[in-house]
Parts: sequence; structure tokens; C-alpha cells
Amino acid sequence: MRKHTKLLNDLNNFIEIKRILADNVKTLDKISNDIDQQEKEIEKLERLNTPTFQIKKMQDNHDIKATSYNQLLELHQHNLITLWKLSKYILKQFKHFSEDEIKEYKLNDIQESIQEQSDNIKPKFIDLLKYDIKHIKD
Repeated sequence: MRKHTKLLNDLNNFIEIKRILADNVKTLDKISNDIDQQEKEIEKLERLNTPTFQIKKMQDNHDIKATSYNQLLELHQHNLITLWKLSKYILKQFKHFSEDEIKEYKLNDIQESIQEQSDNIKPKFIDLLKYDIKHIKD
């Protein structure tokens, strides 16, 4: 029964992380749109010969948003790698179940779904290496 509980907890974590990642994508899109809008406004102000201090203020705000976007994007990439690692861990857990248990608990569809999602989010080797190096330093 312990392996069932462990699998269920990890599946719940997987689903929660996917929800958080979806929220992050929405936030990244919003910030990206805001940055694009600010760039257009800055260009417009520059064409209108607006005083430098006003343009500088908008550029500073733009730079803050761009930095925030880059940091959130990096965090998002790390979270994707974490999700991928969790998916690999979950797939290994299925090996502890017999074929009869997989059929009885109808785990085959879940296993296939996790495998498909794992394949879709598999990071590039270089990204995985950077992630591992960063976590070794931490």
C-alpha cells in the first residue's frame, strides 16, 4: 500500500507543478506584452523629442521589467527541469507495480500520459548540465 500512496503523492505534486508552470507562462506573456508596449512608447517619445528625464524614467521601468522577465524565465526553465525529473521518478515507480496491478488500478493510461509529457518537456542536454552545475554550487 505504501507504493500506492507514494505514487499518488508524486502524481499530485506533478499536477500541482504543472498548474504553477501554466500560471508562470501566463505571467511571462503578460510581462512580455508590457515590455513590448513600453518599448513602443519609448520609441514614440523619442520621436517626439520628449525630455530626456521622462524617457530615462520609462527606460528604467522597462529595464526592471526586462530583468524580472529574464529571472522569471530562468526560474521557469528550472521548474521545467524539476518537473521532468519528477516525471522520470514517477515512471520508475511504475516498475514496482506488477502488470496485474497496473491493469487493476488502471495505471496504464496514467503511465502513458506521464511518459508523453516527460518526452515533451525533456530539456536539452546543455540546459540539464547547467541546471546540475548550478545545484552543485548551491
